[in-house]
Amino acid sequence: MTREELKKIDMLIEVILRMIPKEREAQNVYGETAKKAPSEMSRLLFERLAIEEAGHERKLRAALELLEKEKEGLSKVHS
Repeated sequence: MTREELKKIDMLIEVILRMIPKEREAQNVYGETAKKAPSEMSRLLFERLAIEEAGHERKLRAALELLEKEKEGLSKVHS
């Protein structure tokens, strides 16, 4: 792969690194909202949203790991 492709991977990594804290923030907001929910149904709704955000964070971390491995492999090829 070319240096241009390495730059693209860096850009993807940067996007993921920016999004992980946003996913965590959303988890926290939904979790805190669930604690203050006026009904069982709304509590369950916000707990579910928090769980979904945690899933998004896990997927982003997995994607980050794959991109970092890909970048490492490409860097070795271009060394």
